[in-house]
Amino acid sequence: MPISIDQFEQTPEQQLRPPAAGSENADRVLAYLTERREEAFTPAEICEGTGVPRGSVGVVLARLEDRGLVRHRGAYWTVSPKATAR
Repeated sequence: MPISIDQFEQTPEQQLRPPAAGSENADRVLAYLTERREEAFTPAEICEGTGVPRGSVGVVLARLEDRGLVRHRGAYWTVSPKATAR
C-alpha cells in the first residue's frame, strides 16, 4: 500500500520496516516447544502442532538453533535451557 511523501518523510525509518520475515512462525514454534519443554519433537510433529507450514519449520528451527534457543539430536528438536531461562 503506498504512503504519502509527507508520511514517508516524517515517519521514523524503523516504523516503515516490515516485521522480520518468519518472526511469527519462530514465535509459534518457540512457544510450542517451551510449553512442552519435557518432550522433543520431529519437524513434522512441530508442523502439525503449530500450523507452521512444513517447508518453513526447518528454516525456523535452524534460525532458532543459531540463536541458541532450540537444540536437536537426530530428528528430534526441543527448547534449549537458554530459552526457558528468558
